[in-house]
Amino acid sequence: MADSIKIKTYKLKAGMRIARIVENQFGAILLTPGMILDDNTINKLQRMGITDVYIFNETDKEVEENQLKFTHQYIDSIDNFKEVMSDAKRQNNINFSSLKKIADNSLQMDTNRDIVSMLSIVRSVDEYTFSHSINVGILAMMFGRWAGLQEKEVKQLLYAGMLHDIGKAKIPDKILNKRGPLTAQEYNIMKTHTVHGYQLTKSCMFITESVRQAVLLHHERNDGTGYPFAYPKEKIPFMARVMAIVDTYDAMTSDRVYRDQRPPFEVFALFEEDLQSYDLLLTNIFMNRMAQFYLGEIVELDNGLKGEIVFINPNQISKPIVKVGAEYIDLAESELNINKVEIKKPASLNEEDEANQENVSG
Repeated sequence: MADSIKIKTYKLKAGMRIARIVENQFGAILLTPGMILDDNTINKLQRMGITDVYIFNETDKEVEENQLKFTHQYIDSIDNFKEVMSDAKRQNNINFSSLKKIADNSLQMDTNRDIVSMLSIVRSVDEYTFSHSINVGILAMMFGRWAGLQEKEVKQLLYAGMLHDIGKAKIPDKILNKRGPLTAQEYNIMKTHTVHGYQLTKSCMFITESVRQAVLLHHERNDGTGYPFAYPKEKIPFMARVMAIVDTYDAMTSDRVYRDQRPPFEVFALFEEDLQSYDLLLTNIFMNRMAQFYLGEIVELDNGLKGEIVFINPNQISKPIVKVGAEYIDLAESELNINKVEIKKPASLNEEDEANQENVSG
């Protein structure tokens, strides 16, 4: 492990790695050792008045590699997943070789960084199906680690996340890419993707039955309102309950062909209000960990004012404390809500990377 040095925040560069815990004025942990800095995180530190931090003393080459590695791995994973979907559509099977390549890639990703901004690298509505599958896989993998699961269980969650929507390969493009609400008949066809997905995963002997069940049941809900079987909570396996949470979160916070993305704190509020549909314990684990990534972000409230998230309320995650000018607004005690989170996307892509993005989304 490299030695650590103290450095002024105005000298920080994207790709540097944090060596000691960084806290804000409320004692909330902003950064943990090993976290890789990006431009968004550096801006947050400077806005919050943090003057210096400890980083690992790495060479310029190592810093540059830290900065670009996740981006390259992520785009490569999406490219490979397009092949998996294409094979599923044309040949009715899953190319496990390509799938394993994506899984190995994802497991090696350094997720100890600002995941919120990194997962926004590729967000074109035209490639939503592909990026969403990779995102859900990464989020499920992270959830497994947050929950303290063994690495073999984490890997199964990753596979389930990547494959949860594989059945959409069998849904007609005119329905899958429709720019507007689906008719009742179209929605019924769309719902068959879970069964199609289960059948496709049966074509591959390397995919476990627990992953297949997660693919089949990720739209089941604890109150029995889900599909395809309207199962009650006790019949929904653990991985399917995890998939329901991470799938919903990424879908709602993404731009879609028929609607714009929703602010993450609005999605947290939906989870808090809908106590019957999702596993309460698992949802709390996910929300508590995800919300921490938004500390220090600039947000716009629904009255038009802009402020900075300075504290996450563990009892009502959707209602953090926001600093607006010199005033601290506790949204739990206010009628105001967060209307928008202004996240600066990573500025780590060179022209070749941007061209690769165009190829992915084309």
